[in-house]
Amino acid sequence: MDPNDELVRALALAVGTDPYVVSWRDLDTTRTREELERLSEWVNWAIHRYRLDHKVIPPCWPEHGALTEELSALRTFWEACYQEDAAPSDPLAFHRDLTLALRRLRDWSSLLGCTRTNHRPERVD
Repeated sequence: MDPNDELVRALALAVGTDPYVVSWRDLDTTRTREELERLSEWVNWAIHRYRLDHKVIPPCWPEHGALTEELSALRTFWEACYQEDAAPSDPLAFHRDLTLALRRLRDWSSLLGCTRTNHRPERVD
């Protein structure tokens, strides 16, 4: 069995339900960890599906707030575009905005300086 089969089934179950919006600011430590695990499933699928490399989404993305916020918003938009009552043009809207989101992710990842094997913590001033 392909390991992606289970993820595809889980993602298919999410379609047809309300888009899942996360307010990261309002989560406690336990909920943050749970939501990151849930988001990781979608991010891993997106990395595979769109052939994204570490220059766009570094492996340490959960350690960076801006990347987590962008990826979470992107997942919510993806879910909304594939609802049962979505307009036929919604998936195109997702891909149009995906282009912009990938540009932002690439810019943030570049500024962070993380690599495929090295995480650089953000400075807190």
